[in-house]
Amino acid sequence: MSEARARVVTLLTDFGEGTYVPSVKGVLLRLAPDAVLVDITHSVPPGAIGSAAHLLKHTAPCFPPGTIHLAVVDPSVGTGRLALIAEAGGFFFVGPDNGIFGEVLRGGSPRAWRIEQGEWLPPRICPTFHGRDLFAPAAAGLARGENPERFGVPTGVETLVPSPIRPPAKTADRLMGEVVWVDRFGNLLTNLDRSLIEDWAGGAPYRARVGATSIDARVHTFLDAGAGCLVLLFGSWETLEIAVPMGNASRRLGVAAGEPVIVERIHGA
Repeated sequence: MSEARARVVTLLTDFGEGTYVPSVKGVLLRLAPDAVLVDITHSVPPGAIGSAAHLLKHTAPCFPPGTIHLAVVDPSVGTGRLALIAEAGGFFFVGPDNGIFGEVLRGGSPRAWRIEQGEWLPPRICPTFHGRDLFAPAAAGLARGENPERFGVPTGVETLVPSPIRPPAKTADRLMGEVVWVDRFGNLLTNLDRSLIEDWAGGAPYRARVGATSIDARVHTFLDAGAGCLVLLFGSWETLEIAVPMGNASRRLGVAAGEPVIVERIHGA
């Protein structure tokens, strides 16, 4: 065991309100009482692995090196899917191997370990609550400074389940992405980066299409447009967002995460 040190442990789940989150936190604090616990969110839609992967991609780098990110959106809990510890970009990630870490493990030189049962686990693991009985003890061990090898065996990153988010595709006249998160204001966040769009557009005008609705009003801030207008802007993560100032784009368009978004050139403009 390495020298004990306090670590930040973040939590990202679809558990919502109730007893699940405090139960996980209780295990973490019982096993690693000096850990600093930070909630990313527990409001991921149930089973929305892609949304969780996107949130983790953009929030994980905000934390200090060595942070342990415990992420549990696990609709296949208790089945044959692997339990995982991964390391990438100076951070540890603990959770199910179902694509939730597919975005943060891209690039660099990530490593991964398959969690196996051992003396560090509780005597009984509930097959429907691995967040409390399997992942929290592993994350707590890492927070105490334990090496990942104590909890599992190395596994090839290339064998892990990829992110369920489809990478953007492009042609000369269009970019194709998707809504990956709907925030509490009803804004539709996409996986289309500013750099990708601007390189593709080359300064030419463009619009976004979601279903049968086209949006060509581009703004820098929400207050640049009147209330109730459908607008495009680059948000805090430098990705394209569709918004309705003082309104709710998700409700207005009837759109949720996973909906295709097409960006197309405006010919003749």
